[in-house]
Amino acid sequence: MDDLAQKVVNARRILDGLFFKFSDEITASLTAVLTRENFILIGPPGTAKTMLVASISKLLKAKWFYRLLTKFTEIEEVIGPIDVVELLKGNVKRIYTNSIVEADFALLDEIFNASSAILNTMLTILNERVIYDGGNIIPVKTWTVFGATNRIPDEEELQALYDRFPLRVFTKYAAPEETEDLIKTGLRLRKEYESLAPVMSMDEVKKLNEYIKNYVYENMNSLVKHISRIVASFLDHVVISNRTRVKVPLYVVSYLTVVGIKPSDIDAAVLRAGTLKVLKYLVKDKEDLSEYESFLATHMPGNLSVLYDMVKEIKALIANNAISIAKEKLREAYELFEKSVADPVTYRFFQVEIEEIKTTLELLKSQL
Repeated sequence: MDDLAQKVVNARRILDGLFFKFSDEITASLTAVLTRENFILIGPPGTAKTMLVASISKLLKAKWFYRLLTKFTEIEEVIGPIDVVELLKGNVKRIYTNSIVEADFALLDEIFNASSAILNTMLTILNERVIYDGGNIIPVKTWTVFGATNRIPDEEELQALYDRFPLRVFTKYAAPEETEDLIKTGLRLRKEYESLAPVMSMDEVKKLNEYIKNYVYENMNSLVKHISRIVASFLDHVVISNRTRVKVPLYVVSYLTVVGIKPSDIDAAVLRAGTLKVLKYLVKDKEDLSEYESFLATHMPGNLSVLYDMVKEIKALIANNAISIAKEKLREAYELFEKSVADPVTYRFFQVEIEEIKTTLELLKSQL
C-alpha cells in the first residue's frame, strides 16, 4: 500500500506545481477522493475550480462529468435522456451513458441554482449513490461528487443538500501584488494540461480507500481518543453535524496519506496536527472560518500558539512606544521561533503559519 499512497502524494505535488496558491483546494479534494466523499469549492467564478477537477481526473485516469446548473437545466441533462427507441416500443428506459450515473467524478457547477427536480435527485446521489428512476433503483457509479458555488445557500430547503458536502474550501482571487506569479503559473498550467499523464488509476484509488477504512476500524479506539477531544473543543465555536463528525477519523487518516504520512508513522502528535488541519475543511461559512483561524492560533503545537500571543504583545508595545521592552520581547520571540521550526511535526504541518509568523517578526524588526 505504500506504493499506492506515494502515487497520491505524487499527484498532489504535480497539482501544487500547476496551480497558484491552491494547496488547501488540492489537499482537500484529494482527501475527499480517498474517502469517497462529496466536496464543494465555494468562491467567485474564475478561480480555477473546474480546471482543478479536470486535472485530478486526468491524473487519476477518471471519467468525469461536468454540468453548469441553472433553473432551466433539465433532469435529462444530468442523469441521461429517455431512450426514444425503447419508448416507441412502449418501454420507458433511460440512456445513462455520458451522464453522472456512469462517471467516476462529477462536477456540478452552481449546484444551488438547480431546479427542485434536480436537487431532489441529487440528495439520493450524494447520500446513497443511487437514483430512483420511475420504479427502478439505479446505482450511481460516481465516486466523488464535486460541487462549485459562488454562494452559501441560506434557503432552509437547501441546508440538507449543503450538509451532504461535508468537505469545503473557500477559494478567492489572487491579490494584486500576486498578479505576476499568478500569470506565470496559469500559463504553465495551460501549456502542460494537455500532456498530463495519469499517475494512478481509479482501481488503485479504491484499493487505497479500502485500506484506509480498515486501518481506521482496526485502530478505532486510539484514533477516536485523540481526534474526538480536538473536535469536541472546536464544537464550542462552530456547529458540525453528527453525520460529519462520525467520519472525521476517515478524513484525518486520508489527509495524512495525501500529505505523505504512512500509517506506521501516525502517532498522537501527528493525529493532533492532522485533525487541526482537517477542521478547516469542515467549516460552514466565512464566519466559521474566522472562528477556525482563532481556534488554530490557540491550539497549534510547538510553541506556535505562544508566538502568536507574543506577536500581539510586541505590536501593543510598539503602539505604546515601549521600544526597549518590545526589542527584548522580539529577541525572545526569535529564539522561540527557532525552537518551533526545529520540531519536525510542527514544521511539516504548519509551514504556512510558520511563514506568516516569520514575515510578521521581520516586519516588527524593521519597525524597531
